[in-house]
Amino acid sequence: MRESLVVHRLRHGHWVAVDVVVALLLAAAFAAAAQLRTGVIAAVVAAALAALPVATRRRWPLPSLVVSLAAAAAALLMGVEAAYLPVAVVLYSVGVREPRGPAVAGLSASLGCVAAALLAAAWPSWTQALGDVGFGLTVIGLSWTAGLAVGEQRLHAARTAERAALEERLRIARDLHDVVAHSMSLITMKAGVAGLVAETRPQEAREALRLIETIGRKGMLEMRAMLGMLRSESGLQGTAPVPRLQDLHALAAHAGVEVDLHVEAGDLPEGVALAVYRIVQEALTNVGKHAGTGCRVRVTVPEAGVVEVEVADDGRCPPGDGGGHGLRGMRERCLMYGGRLIAGPVPGGGFRVLAHLPYASQEAL
Repeated sequence: MRESLVVHRLRHGHWVAVDVVVALLLAAAFAAAAQLRTGVIAAVVAAALAALPVATRRRWPLPSLVVSLAAAAAALLMGVEAAYLPVAVVLYSVGVREPRGPAVAGLSASLGCVAAALLAAAWPSWTQALGDVGFGLTVIGLSWTAGLAVGEQRLHAARTAERAALEERLRIARDLHDVVAHSMSLITMKAGVAGLVAETRPQEAREALRLIETIGRKGMLEMRAMLGMLRSESGLQGTAPVPRLQDLHALAAHAGVEVDLHVEAGDLPEGVALAVYRIVQEALTNVGKHAGTGCRVRVTVPEAGVVEVEVADDGRCPPGDGGGHGLRGMRERCLMYGGRLIAGPVPGGGFRVLAHLPYASQEAL
């Protein structure tokens, strides 16, 4: 399920500002309650101090918990009801941001201190005391559990993103490996031909050598791109044929969305053509996932010194959020050739991906 637009656009600084406002409001509310209930200045100060660490809970969860818990325990002992609520808020951040060990320790300390402070306060009866203690501990426990669940979800999302990035890099490596392997096969074949006809048909031998030089240059460019992208070894296995520009028509026919395809490109370098295919493939996949089957897609690859790939839905369906792993992979493919990727929502609705892939300037080593 997607996050709401407001939540999606709020950044860390915005959330900190929200925490500061909430902390000030809680401090004012608890200080007023303490003043009305006890009239003791110390209780007012303790109640305010219990709430103020809410402002720093995202950056310093455990220190904020220590301050809030100590102040809340003092306020509870002086008769300020529900002074443990700011502790529950801070404890949520402890569950989200701290490792399991410190988070459990923070929960245990909070439960123990709040229970002891509530039981030590003056109560009309043990029944009411136990009821309030049970309610307070339940609030604290639920807050910590919710924070722990959110933290685990974020950790899983981070691992998923890392795994997706690694898989995309491995796929890029396999694709480029296939391209370079194809170039080496051609070089070997042409070298054999040149050796056979060098004395009897020197013109044909020179033509073979010229082709070897051209193919070698292109192969070196592909290897340079691969080594610039991948910094670690990986098992390069790939037996499937390398996709070509002609295969875009089959890709569009099986995309699951209505596609208006225009391909205006001549004989591109094999690696560039492969990058174009993969970018279109990923963009169509994103349209199918985020926009549904009712959207129309336009793909254009005009012939020029810079290949331009455009994929845009027609705005009849909500666009994707633009922050997925697919865009990261497309951007890396563009960067391999010194290009750039522009992606984002368009006026009137919809989403547009525009990729620029230079290739003419890379003919010379």
